[in-house]
Amino acid sequence: MLKQKAFLMVFIFLISLGLANANMLFVDDFEDDNLGDEPSKWEHLDFAEGNSIITVEEDPANPKNKVAKTTGIGLYIPNTNGKEKWSDYVWDFDWMWESDSYVGTIYRVEDVEAHYHCSRRQGATEIHIYTRNAGNWANIATGTYPNENNVWYSHRLIIKGDKHQIYMKERNDDTPFEKLKPVVEAKDDTFKSGPIGMMGITAGISYFDNMVLAETLQDIENSKSVEMTGKLTATWGQIRNY
Repeated sequence: MLKQKAFLMVFIFLISLGLANANMLFVDDFEDDNLGDEPSKWEHLDFAEGNSIITVEEDPANPKNKVAKTTGIGLYIPNTNGKEKWSDYVWDFDWMWESDSYVGTIYRVEDVEAHYHCSRRQGATEIHIYTRNAGNWANIATGTYPNENNVWYSHRLIIKGDKHQIYMKERNDDTPFEKLKPVVEAKDDTFKSGPIGMMGITAGISYFDNMVLAETLQDIENSKSVEMTGKLTATWGQIRNY
């Protein structure tokens, strides 16, 4: 037992050191929230296209995990100070949907009616990037990524200046994003800064998990002292079991 405690103290120190050297903007895996509640680290925006409530529920693929569940369209952004100044960043998260519908995220949210929108399109083959500006949608980029219902996918957005890159792969695919080509790319500087956000699904149910937002790719790498193995804090889960 003493050896275990000594190991944990050293391990926690090493993790803390790694995270301290990473410029992390936001992290959430919803494990600290109560089932059935809205995610505590997020705020709900009043959006004309839909105001559905996002709640924390059991992962349908693993009931030991907690995830954010969306039923319909509802915009949520991180409830944290300084988010309005976030401009260039890397956003990793996991994503799943139960029906062949339009599933979305938002980023560089300057206002509820001024932001970028990444959308998995109905038909299970295309990923689009849109601007939402004064109530209007404009498609600025289209890419192809065949996908299926009820499969967890890992998503990465890299936004730097006017350059947008979105990567996707199945969550159980160990290939690093750095070895993949973007699914869709765009050049547009309509919106200069603002946080990321969950948007939901036009019809049906979708899920989000393992949100990691950092300033650079190097920050993402530095944060991997806590390894991602299906859950963002799997290592912390092992620690709690001692």
